[in-house]
Amino acid sequence: MFGKKKGFDRPEIIEALEKLRSDYEHLIFDYALNPAILDSLEDRIRHAGTAGREPENFIQEELRAFREIKSAAEEKERQSARQAEARRRQMAGETFADKVLDEYRQRIQHYPMIEVHPDADPEVCRLYGAVSMLDKRYWETIESYLRKAFPQAGQIDRMNIEQRFWRYVSTREGRLPDDLEKYRRIISSVSASKQEKIREAQEAIKSVAFYLHDLLDLCEMAASNIPHDEEIKKAMDFVRGIITDFRLKDIRKRK
Repeated sequence: MFGKKKGFDRPEIIEALEKLRSDYEHLIFDYALNPAILDSLEDRIRHAGTAGREPENFIQEELRAFREIKSAAEEKERQSARQAEARRRQMAGETFADKVLDEYRQRIQHYPMIEVHPDADPEVCRLYGAVSMLDKRYWETIESYLRKAFPQAGQIDRMNIEQRFWRYVSTREGRLPDDLEKYRRIISSVSASKQEKIREAQEAIKSVAFYLHDLLDLCEMAASNIPHDEEIKKAMDFVRGIITDFRLKDIRKRK
């Protein structure tokens, strides 16, 4: 392509330029960009060859320029998608609050729902379902770790965490967690007001939130005695995931 003294005809340089051309062609096609971008690249390649530019430096500059163009095209695409979604929601009569609630529902969708009552708040059902998942997947790991980290008989913090845990899970098939019995009574009562039912649902959520934060705090304290291994890290990450997905980060006891 160019004279040997220029270095642009070396096989590795030719290959790099062909790869760059191909990347530009895909970018132009994927994002409907002006094909003149590719013509401009060819002009710069010709000029670099005749001007005696260092091929490696030239290619590095061009790769940076390509990444910038690609990044700008991707951001423009994301903005267009957001605007289109906003228009769709507006035409459908949806508000920003609807969008936030929809995103929240999607975040907790993968947690199972425990059966409380046909009129029970789905958030409550899924939150206690999440604790049920914690029980099945990680509780043995957590319990074993805490007992090794705090082996003393009568260790109050550990015993408190262990005993409280069983309030949030079913101790036998078909039985509701003890912590939800009051909520079920109120949600089943024909005399209970809507406000009472909402308030009790909030109390049920708050109770789990307090417990999960206390559990994480105790696990963090235990690390000073026994460092966390991979299994306890996975368990703690699962607990943090519940806290994040159900927006419980700020629902914790005042100290």
